[in-house]
Amino acid sequence: MLLGGSDSINETQTTYKGAKVYGVSWDKTDTPLTRINASVGMVAAAGVDAGAVTNDFDTAEIFSEFTTVTDADSNEFVRIPKFYIRKTDITGKKTWQICKKKMPGSYLSWHFWDFVNGKELDYIDVGKYPAGTTLTGGTKLSSLPNEYPLTNKNIVEFRGYAEANGAGYQQLDIHVYDMLQVLFTIEFATLDSQSKMAGWTSGQYNAAHALTADTSAANTIVVSNATGAAFSVGQPISLGTVTGSTSVFYGRNITQIDVDTPGAGNTTITVDGAAFNAVTGNVIWNCGWKSGFSSGIAASSGSLAHNTDGKNPFHYRGIENLYGNVYQFVDGYNINDNQGWFCKDADDYASNVFAAPYEKIGYINKNANGYVKYMGFDPVNTMVEMPVDVSSNLYKDYYSQSSGQRIAVVGGRWSNSESAGLWYWFLTYFSAEASVNIGGRLCAKAVSA
Repeated sequence: MLLGGSDSINETQTTYKGAKVYGVSWDKTDTPLTRINASVGMVAAAGVDAGAVTNDFDTAEIFSEFTTVTDADSNEFVRIPKFYIRKTDITGKKTWQICKKKMPGSYLSWHFWDFVNGKELDYIDVGKYPAGTTLTGGTKLSSLPNEYPLTNKNIVEFRGYAEANGAGYQQLDIHVYDMLQVLFTIEFATLDSQSKMAGWTSGQYNAAHALTADTSAANTIVVSNATGAAFSVGQPISLGTVTGSTSVFYGRNITQIDVDTPGAGNTTITVDGAAFNAVTGNVIWNCGWKSGFSSGIAASSGSLAHNTDGKNPFHYRGIENLYGNVYQFVDGYNINDNQGWFCKDADDYASNVFAAPYEKIGYINKNANGYVKYMGFDPVNTMVEMPVDVSSNLYKDYYSQSSGQRIAVVGGRWSNSESAGLWYWFLTYFSAEASVNIGGRLCAKAVSA
């Protein structure tokens, strides 16, 4: 974990070896958190569409150094520079701190480490968009605009698609996600991520939303007025025999909604794309948002139309739909009967492994579902924080688990409402399972010359 020394960093210290220290502390009673170190007095707001807001972190070290980069296949990434993380967790108090210098007791996330040459790496590239494959011919994971999220593939398939891009490419993992959690938590000083940006979390997934008329070679759908009222122009939908089915189509945007059309009590929904055939009783349901929407948002973080209604996607510093939208696979972390195991090197990732090179975390995840009160803390491996107490909702996000050998997905989907968020861990899927609810994200380590 590349720990620092044994002396401490106090909460009033604003720099370490000439670099700013940013942090927050928590008394474990509720949110918001208390800003400490150089974060004291800083303000961070999320924007809506072209609206301007104040965010002091836009000029802060680390945060201001995020850049957008593109690889040879036109995949777009947010490049995040190397920095160090320090966490403490004792009775009645928890802290998160970051700095560009190696603070005492801090760690460097393993994606900033070259395991072959034994040296630190300068950055990690995180996909701007939820992963797709349609624009790469279905053979490689992509991070491109104008794609609906790839779903219905399992974590092993996502891993293979990511690695097909070449050396250093991987899917989102436990180390990258830990880094993003820490950055977001320090910037917005809250454990209630949805209070800042709810994300695309209040969409529809209801078997009752059925067609009331056939569609023949058209791009219109006729439903009841009650069903039509549940959807909005601009939202993505899919259509099939039941919820989750894509037998008619997957991923179309609603372009028009006409109430009492073609007659009283019915609503006609028009979607983009080619004409299709559908029959009475087919079901429409929302799905993951098409990528690229954040180009119209002026703020460094923000949403389309509204930040907290749950009906609009958001981006965090260029990374679209960090939570909500579709669940994301998180690699490098396996669970066996609620005991977590993690791996350091992405080249060694494999599912259902509970021995070297995987390492056992020093606590056992809670064996019950519920809203999260506390996360576990392993002082040797502080990058892995999973729920250990679900007796109240201090973290504001839900937790689901099952016994047996499981994998990790995170963040929630378009219809999880207040259950979703930055800390929503869903540890119920087997490694061979795939779903319309789960996607992923392409990442890339710096590759040493």
